[in-house]
Amino acid sequence: MVLKPVKINLNNGTARGMYILLTKDEIRYTKDNETRPPNRAYKIEVAVEAMHSNKRCRGKSTFSIVVGTSISKAVSSLLGKKEKMKETLRLKGTLKVEKVVFEKIDTKDRKFKSLYNAWINNKKITTAENTVKAYNGSYTSFIEGSKLDKKSVDDFTVDDIQNLIHELINRGIKPKTISLLKIVIKNVLDINDVQLNWKKIVLPKIVAKEKFSGTDDEAKLIAKTLLEYKHPVARGVFSFLLSGRRIGETLLMEHKHIDYTKRLFTLPAENTKAHTEVKYQLTPLLINAIKSQKTTKGLIFGFKHESIMYHFKKAMGSIGVHNMVMHDLRSMVAVTALRNGANIYSVSKMLSHKNLSTTEGSYLGSGSEMAAEAQDTFTALLAAPDDVIDVEIEEDKFTVLRNLYPNASDEKIYKIIEMMK
Repeated sequence: MVLKPVKINLNNGTARGMYILLTKDEIRYTKDNETRPPNRAYKIEVAVEAMHSNKRCRGKSTFSIVVGTSISKAVSSLLGKKEKMKETLRLKGTLKVEKVVFEKIDTKDRKFKSLYNAWINNKKITTAENTVKAYNGSYTSFIEGSKLDKKSVDDFTVDDIQNLIHELINRGIKPKTISLLKIVIKNVLDINDVQLNWKKIVLPKIVAKEKFSGTDDEAKLIAKTLLEYKHPVARGVFSFLLSGRRIGETLLMEHKHIDYTKRLFTLPAENTKAHTEVKYQLTPLLINAIKSQKTTKGLIFGFKHESIMYHFKKAMGSIGVHNMVMHDLRSMVAVTALRNGANIYSVSKMLSHKNLSTTEGSYLGSGSEMAAEAQDTFTALLAAPDDVIDVEIEEDKFTVLRNLYPNASDEKIYKIIEMMK
């Protein structure tokens, strides 16, 4: 059976660069001229290209799809992987996986160096590549070749660890870096049955820094510039970024993810960083952003990452902001919302963070409602009397009714708006 790559046809335009491996007799299409899958497990080849060191690089990977999976579902599940492939190309220039060489381990050797090598080899099997690099960087920078590295772990004391921490503090090493080193040492000791009282070991306090340190007025200027940007597609993307969304998940949004009846939009698990499906409320600003697009099916915003980057830099350059990247908008929205009274849990929901999931599940209500609360706080600041943003009449009605009936739910306010039409 000779399989050949056949370009996948999907009317929503999401299958660009994707090919299904079929025999000549298996090439079939639906009445809408979309690729039909074979009645078996099949494979899809994803081809990507990206710029690396001013050179255009190309790469491809093949993914197995279980029998019975529709083409649209298979393609949707691969969109996130496709973006990761592009990012890998941008960083490395190739999709080839470096060969991992495992050193032979002497299990009788109890020196820290030997036990660390055994531990990190296992981590290479089970842990993300970037995490392994972070562990290795910490070890090679601060322990490798030192007296501690050559010492038997059975002779390690609390003082050994604390003295190392003091030494790093004196060298001006950042608290986060020291905390990572502590994780490495503790893991190696714990897995080799070396018990230390870690409560006695004092680490420098990690002071959380706001990524966005500008004033509320500066935040309003940035938001106003983006929301009034002339290009409709870029302006629509900016609207979602200013609601706390990530650029990757925004560009992958499709019209089928929008529920106008319930005023919600869905981010499918395969498109989110946390790999979990999340729902958010559609504010009037976001509805306007969607309806201002020419598309009615498939991807809402027909932009590539590079295109929106160009427009973002152009917009920021027009107001003299040159030290900001798109991802900083999430920080700006969160910081500004918190400054103006939004609940920390609401902001966490808005940003789809997972680190408060247990608390949220036990004590907090609907995630979409809390996310809307944080978005409303930021939007309210933008609509302050001294700096009014021109929006659709429907948004004005919503704001007026919200002020008149502060305890009414969004759903009730929208019903009133419908009755007024």
